[in-house]
Amino acid sequence: MLSIGKRGGLLALTGVMSLLMITMGVWQLSRADEKRLLLQEWQQRRDIGLSLNEALSMQIPYGYRLEVSGVYLNGGALFLDNQIASGRAGYRLIRPLQTRYGLLVVDTGWWPADPDRRKLPPILPQNEPVQLSGNLVRPSIPPLALGEVRFDPGHPLVSSLETEQLAQIWGQQVLPFVLKLGVEKDDWQPVVMGPERHIGYAVQWFAMTLAIWGAAAWWYRRQDDEA
Repeated sequence: MLSIGKRGGLLALTGVMSLLMITMGVWQLSRADEKRLLLQEWQQRRDIGLSLNEALSMQIPYGYRLEVSGVYLNGGALFLDNQIASGRAGYRLIRPLQTRYGLLVVDTGWWPADPDRRKLPPILPQNEPVQLSGNLVRPSIPPLALGEVRFDPGHPLVSSLETEQLAQIWGQQVLPFVLKLGVEKDDWQPVVMGPERHIGYAVQWFAMTLAIWGAAAWWYRRQDDEA
């Protein structure tokens, strides 16, 4: 038979664990709402065109379509690391387009990675003017970083499209969004994990909370029967 102190301690532990699990479940539901709003925003904006000047005047221009022309910065192409497509590891080729407002980061598409990580795909020079059409998206910034990694111009690989980092690499001002090309072909969406996944995780957290209380009730009843 458990003492009153131990019974109270187990009850308190059960309460704390339940509170943590409920908090995680509520957080997952809030993330599901955020993802749902992002998808709705994307569906509403993806076919609406803006000029670059209009995009810069907006606080949140993500999702809108942009047509722009210009010349890529010579020698500025680099690869964004850790990009998976159809289960394969690869990179996204990033090029800076010169505009009168600063450099526009252009995501030109996915490239497969060589088994030898020291080898990057060849970058063909593109010095002639280009006419581009794509959608504005948020810069890709991983949630967890292992610290600042020094950029090697001879191995132009980055793990983030953080604006300040790119400005240091290219030596010019960088616009606060990315022009993503080919979203129709890739069936791209602005979220990796859809809202339904977050709802599923929330249900799991709430179910575990009920399971803990069920186990606690069974344990206390058993202790009372033995007493």
